[in-house]
Amino acid sequence: AAGLKAIIGGEIGTYTVLLTRARNEATERMLEESRKMGADAIVSVRYETNSIVPGTTEILAYGTAVKLE
Repeated sequence: AAGLKAIIGGEIGTYTVLLTRARNEATERMLEESRKMGADAIVSVRYETNSIVPGTTEILAYGTAVKLE
């Protein structure tokens, strides 16, 4: 069913929820790492998705940690 929906268009609710959770987790991990570095903010945040093996998706969050003066 999900494959057909992907072909004809439309949102796959469960997949969307999982991707949102994964994006939030990637963001939180990035924030944790920036705090460990003593950063005050992160600029130029970008997200990238990759398929490692068929049926899986990884989400990368990255940006530049900065210290404000």
